[in-house]
This record gives sequence, structure tokens and C-alpha cells, in this order.
Amino acid sequence: MFSDKDGKNLDRIETLIGELCSIVGNISGEGLIKIDGSIDGDIKWKDDIIIGETALYNGNISCKNAKVNGRVKGNITCEDNLIIEPLGNISGDITVKHVTIKEGASLDGRCTMLINKIQD
Repeated sequence: MFSDKDGKNLDRIETLIGELCSIVGNISGEGLIKIDGSIDGDIKWKDDIIIGETALYNGNISCKNAKVNGRVKGNITCEDNLIIEPLGNISGDITVKHVTIKEGASLDGRCTMLINKIQD
């Protein structure tokens, strides 16, 4: 998760939605984003997303990798990895290649695993 395939410094958060910020509407972009505030809308992100423990997210998420430690009400699609941290709470379906659900986390929805297609 959060690998450096494109030469990006992925230890640096490029977009931060702070704890006191509230957004209504859809978001799209790229780079590492951390969400600590509240969002009501869908997000289509080309890179990785961190949902902080103070985050309240209401909408669908599409991204490369995600780490959830807050509350998400909506469906999540990750190209690679989804990690649900101990304070993470997801109410919705997830579609992922790999998923890690840590002790204390919750998922109320269906999980669909993406499978790499083997070419003959």
C-alpha cells in the first residue's frame, strides 16, 4: 500500500481536508489525500486515501488504496488494498483486491474481491 511506483513521495500528504472542514459535493484528483473532516459526496481519486479517525464520509469512494480509521457510509472500490483500522467503520459494500480488517473495526456490507485475470 502507498507504494512509490510513479516516483511520488507518498509519505507527504498532498491534500488535507481538516477536522473542521465540511464539504458537500463530489471530489476528484490525485496524490495522497487525508480526510479528517466531513464529506457528503462521491470521490474518484487516482491515488491513495486516508480516512482519519475524526472523518465522517457519506458517499462512494473509488481509489487505488485506502486506509479507513473513521466512519464511511457508502461503497468503496480500491484497485489494490483496503485497510480498515481499529476505529474504522464502513456501512456499505467494498470491492478490493486485498482487504485487512483490524480488531475493533467494523464492516456492514458485502465484500467483492477483484481477481487478476491470467492471460493465456
